Amino acid sequence: MSETARCAYCRAERLVTELKPGTIIFQDYNWTTRKKFVNRKTNLYCADKPCHTHDQMAHEG
Repeated sequence: MSETARCAYCRAERLVTELKPGTIIFQDYNWTTRKKFVNRKTNLYCADKPCHTHDQMAHEG
């Protein structure tokens, strides 16, 4: 059986070969220093849909 994973945006469960990694850049907050900073995270997204683009726009607000 092939390995499956979920898309970080649309939450569709797909084969890992049908997903591609994508980096999201977003503004985060450090509660200890009480300062904002730019953060990055890498998630898996559908390779045939614009999920990565939509997730980046959602993080930008």
